Amino acid sequence: MEPLRNLVLTILSQNTTDANRDRAFAALMARFPTFPLLAAASPKDVEETIRVGGLARAKAKAILSALSRIHRERGEYSLDFLSGMSLPDARGYLTSFPGVGVKTANVVLLFSFRKAAFPVDTHILRVTKRLGLVPPAADLSRAALLLEPHVPPGEPMPLHINLIRLGREVCRPRDPLCPECPLLAVCPEGARRAENRGVAPR
Repeated sequence: MEPLRNLVLTILSQNTTDANRDRAFAALMARFPTFPLLAAASPKDVEETIRVGGLARAKAKAILSALSRIHRERGEYSLDFLSGMSLPDARGYLTSFPGVGVKTANVVLLFSFRKAAFPVDTHILRVTKRLGLVPPAADLSRAALLLEPHVPPGEPMPLHINLIRLGREVCRPRDPLCPECPLLAVCPEGARRAENRGVAPR
């Protein structure tokens, strides 16, 4: 996806479901099909348009603030210049925007620029904590920065997608399906749960 559209979409994805994110984004693009139109919109109109995605006021403010600054600094509505920046510098630029954290920046950098960023969402955070790969107190940003150096080259995207799927379908917040997990043999949490049930890990 075009980087700036991806940034808007990812801001809309914060603290909501994929379905509500997509509905909010579709409504926003239908009402304001170009970035100049969106940038000229009132915060109230943007809030009303994206309300289905939740946290409409904060998200509208973040989107409009980012568009205004990008146009002021670059003279156009584009993030294409990030392709020539290092991963730390590109991430630092994106996270300097209010409402844009490490996860949002990493999504844009991975999916729009194919940089070796590793986005961590709540599913990945839960899985990697249970695997003992990140400390129990780590948040999304800390976990991403701890995990990123250990992701093999070329693997951030498939690893990101597969860990999310594992977290949604198997390593669930409540009642994880440990016996069905392909990582049970290397999972301390899974081993503990299996021991409590009197079942030996595979």
